[in-house]
Order: sequence, then C-alpha cells, then structure tokens
Amino acid sequence: MPATASLWLNGFPQASSTNQTYNVVNSATQEVVTIAASASSDDVIAAIVSADKAQPEWEAVPWRTKRDIFLKAAQIIQTPQYVKLVSDAVAQEISCVEAWLPIETAGAASQFIEVASMATTLQGKTFPSASNPKGTVLIEKRAFGTVFAISPFNAPIILAVRAVGVPLLCGNTVVLKSSELSPLCAEIVVQVLYEAGLPKGVLNLLHVSAENAPRIVAEIIGHKLIRHINFTGSDRVGKIIAGEAAKYLKPCVLELGGKSPCVVLNDANVEEAARTIIHGAMFHGGQICMSTERVIVQREISDALIKALTTLAQKVHAGPDKSSHIPPLVTPGSAARVVSMLNDAKERGAEVIVGDLTHKGAVLQPHILLGVEPGWPMWDRETFGPVFGIKIVDTEEEAVTLANATDYSLMGAVWTRDIEKGLKIARRIRAAQVSINGSTLDLQPGVDKRGLGGATGYGAFGIEDFTQKRAIVISPAAMQFSFSKGL
Repeated sequence: MPATASLWLNGFPQASSTNQTYNVVNSATQEVVTIAASASSDDVIAAIVSADKAQPEWEAVPWRTKRDIFLKAAQIIQTPQYVKLVSDAVAQEISCVEAWLPIETAGAASQFIEVASMATTLQGKTFPSASNPKGTVLIEKRAFGTVFAISPFNAPIILAVRAVGVPLLCGNTVVLKSSELSPLCAEIVVQVLYEAGLPKGVLNLLHVSAENAPRIVAEIIGHKLIRHINFTGSDRVGKIIAGEAAKYLKPCVLELGGKSPCVVLNDANVEEAARTIIHGAMFHGGQICMSTERVIVQREISDALIKALTTLAQKVHAGPDKSSHIPPLVTPGSAARVVSMLNDAKERGAEVIVGDLTHKGAVLQPHILLGVEPGWPMWDRETFGPVFGIKIVDTEEEAVTLANATDYSLMGAVWTRDIEKGLKIARRIRAAQVSINGSTLDLQPGVDKRGLGGATGYGAFGIEDFTQKRAIVISPAAMQFSFSKGL
C-alpha cells in the first residue's frame, strides 16, 4: 500500500485544493511507493500568506527558544518511531542501500544541532555615530521575511533540514518545496519541527508534480511576499531558478553540482588513494554533489593506481538487493543519461577499463574511463553516477591546470606524502574545500560548503546568507542644521 504525502499549510497537513496527486515510483521495483498531493496555484498563495502572517511574531521569538526547538527536533528524529519513519521513506522513495539509512537520521540530527549552535551568533553591534557626536548606531541582523526553499532527492532528510534550518533560526518563515521524487521525506522533516514546538504557519510544505513544477516554481518566486530563495540541485535547474529570481532582483543561495578532481602525485600512497577514490566516486551510487568524478594522476604512479582502482571497482556491485554496495540510480532515465555520456567519451577515444556501457533499468554498475579530455561531456558535466574518468599527466603544473579545467568549484583532493607540497597544490585548486590525503566526500561541521560561482552556484547556509543588516540611528538630542537655522 503506497504511503501518502500531504501538503502542510498553516501548520496542518492537507490535500491539494484541487485534490490532484502524483505518484512516486521506486526505481528498483518500479512500484508506486508514495501518492503525493500536488499543489495548485491556490495552495501556493495559501502557503505564502500563511508564512508571511506568521513571520513578524516568529522573528520576535527569543533566540534561546528557537535554539531549543532545533535541539528538541534533533532528539525527536532519533527516537525509534522516527528512525523507522525515516528509514522506510528514504528506502522506498530513493531506493538506497541499507548502509545509507542511518546516515540520513544521524545527519539530520547533526544538522538540527549545528543550526541550534549558531543561535548565539545572531548578534548585531553598536558604535558611536560619526555624524552626530551624541548619537549611537545600532546594526541588527534581521530576517528577510518569507524564504522559498527547494530541497533535492539525493539526501532527502538531511538536505530538507538544511534548506529550512538556518532560514528559520534567523527569523524567516519558509515555504519548502520538496523534490518531486521524495515528498514523504520532506514531510517527515516538517512534522518533526512542528512536534518540536515550531509555531503554526512558520513552515509550509508544497509538493508539485514534475509537469507542473516549472509553472508553480515561477509563480512562487514571482510572488511579492517571497524575499529570498535557496535551491539545492543541478546547475541546469539552478540557472532557471536564478533567471526567475533575477526578474525580481531577489537574492538566492544556490548549492548546485560538482565535478570534484582528485590529484594523485608520484609520491602518493597508492593503496590508500585508490580506496578513498573508490569510496568518493561510488558511495551512494555517485549521487552526491561532492563525489569524485575526475582523477588526475602523475605518469610514474599511474599504472599502479589504475590497477588498484580497477581491482576495487570490479568488486563493487550495484543493485536493489541487500548484498549490493551501491543502489540503483534514482530513475532509469538517470542511468540512461550517464551511459550516454560514457558512450560519447568512448567514441571520442576514451578507453573503458571498468564497465560494459549498459544499464538495466535504473541499475548502473561502476564504470572507469581512461583518457578523458576537457571539452567532453564526461569531463565537463556532472554525471551523478558511479563513474569517473582518469587523465594521466607528467607534471604537477599540468595536474593543477586540469583540476581547474572545469566550471564547477565545490570540492577537490590531493594525494602526496609531502604535506608542504600538498598545501601548495591545494591552494592552487579552485575549490571551496580541498582535502590533502582525504576524500572529496568530506563535510566539516562549522565549514560552509559553498560554490565559488559557475556551475556549483554561490552562497551558503549560514547566518550571513539569511539575514540582512539594518541600521537604526539614535539621536538623544536634535542636531542643529545650518540650512534650517533661519527658518
């Protein structure tokens, strides 16, 4: 029996005003696992009006109270009841392997706690007025108002928490649109926050069918009461979101794709590098924006690294069964798109050293290509699959140049036994974070994961990104102006 996913308007779950629904299909079984309410234009208006009405009172809530709601949410989502709800919803909607399930619960709890820890930074400042010797200037960090948030499917619980957490802490109210592939997961996050004490109307949830999404999203962005947008997803859709927001000069946080490079120098530990690369490229089927997608290796060590990578990749099995290491991709279409990129690279001259260039529905086995070049889709575009390309170089200078031959800028890695050399190279790679002798799949609490522009987007999920600095000038006594003295 499929689960149902409701809209949440003004603090209560409900059906679409038109009673329209859409089906979510499990990519492994091709069975309908969720029937989701599909929001109408009237539902959009109801969600935005509800959020706008609740916003002033919510912003006035003391930061300690807001902090405690997030701390309680972290506790609630780790209870046996919610662990099961999360596990069932995630497994059904995105068809992940069992090893991924505890990551969603623990990651969401960690996100809630990290948001709570930011509460003490919601501080302004004061200083004497430079234009009025008796005056004082107050700078306050204030909420934007109502924020429109769009969360993705690949980590549907964790990233829904991230989409709404900091905006809410900052005093904004939020209209959240779930990924059409994981609506029930987003609803669980909303349910947890209301159970933790969030006031009615502060967080509203919309699900939208894929065919209606372009129109509905444009309506939401264009609504005069929406003051800020955040989106996590592909750079293709991110450009559309940014274009719509630009029509109204509305600020955005866009956390988009990645094409993370891993540079392996001649003095690297081959076995450790190979194991880390396979993890970074294959984990969760490569459906992570930080996944390792390009391996750039110096020639002297290349044979040993390629042998180690090939041996490990051939042991990785994709499939829907419990013995599989990685899951099917989220849709059969996703697998077909990746295979198309692999075939294109082979036709251009790349050597397929792991994989057979086929997929069975959404199931795509690991692939490794040797000799991938800049300018090819396999080099230039995010695959979001369990695949990567290898490029052999002679010099460190070549390695850095190729690492930066991309429009993405999220993560990177360098492997070398010489830490000083690693630091020099890491500083030259244009990425928001570079690991030395570590994985591109590396999240450091307290460190913003942000793009540097281009296909990875811009902005982060921090206090500064979801507050505006507003000034109030206090003048204890009226200033004297020469213009009005004689009036």
